[in-house]
Amino acid sequence: MVEEDIKMVEEVDNGDSVEIRDTDIVFECPKCGKELVIDYRGAGLQINCSGCDTQVLVPIPDGMQLADLDLDSGEILKQLFATRRNYQKAEIQIQELKMRLAQLQEALEVMQKVVAEGLELS
Repeated sequence: MVEEDIKMVEEVDNGDSVEIRDTDIVFECPKCGKELVIDYRGAGLQINCSGCDTQVLVPIPDGMQLADLDLDSGEILKQLFATRRNYQKAEIQIQELKMRLAQLQEALEVMQKVVAEGLELS
């Protein structure tokens, strides 16, 4: 995300006075339901929810085209680097989940053997 140009994703609370401009995109995190606000230049980006840290795709408002965004090459490069970092993090998470899945599968096999042996003794 381009820190200088895209205001940080903010939580919108009833008690807080968050300035929401006409050009802002207001949407909810699909996981935790937290309302988020981001500048229109964040449309189509993948960001982390400020509430649950889940990666969320910022919706593109109806009638808006990605070509409507006035991004210069420096902004695009920054977004590319951020996307690469998110991709690398996702790859690491995938590997960790695969290892956890293998551990759970091994534990399941052991439990199934114990149950089978218990049934044979009955």
